[in-house]
Amino acid sequence: MESVLAIAKHPIHPMLVTFPIAFLSMVVVTDVLFLWLGAAFWAELSLWLNVGGLGFGLLAGVVGTFDMMSIRVVRRHVSAWNHFIVAVMVLAIATLGVWLRLPDPVAAVWPWGLLSSAVMAGLVGVAGWLGGTLSFRHGVGVYGDEEADAADGPDPDRKPPAE
Repeated sequence: MESVLAIAKHPIHPMLVTFPIAFLSMVVVTDVLFLWLGAAFWAELSLWLNVGGLGFGLLAGVVGTFDMMSIRVVRRHVSAWNHFIVAVMVLAIATLGVWLRLPDPVAAVWPWGLLSSAVMAGLVGVAGWLGGTLSFRHGVGVYGDEEADAADGPDPDRKPPAE
């Protein structure tokens, strides 16, 4: 089923989520590098990765929520609701990370910054897995093979993967 918010049939939500996935999953890596090397650069990079991941995550969340609420079939999937809930948890922990790190990025890393970034990285993995399930297993945000349908005509017995 096609995404409501798309550019030339390319859904916007999957395009946007690559940034928060990359940024937020790297915060734990830069935290560990700070603890290992002791260079303040890594703690400051953790802050900026956290801020960038939160910003892009909020944007991707708005687009994803709009798609979810606009397509009735999507709302019937448990994995869509699980993805939504875990993504909100990721954004909450990213907000916590920014709140912890903003006053003093170096002092925030141990222990709470590292703990929150490790939990956040795990939740990013779960949210990404559930989002992939929606696309690859249930066909959410994708469209069919139009060339095959035009040549052979649509198959009346073939049901979309979401039904």
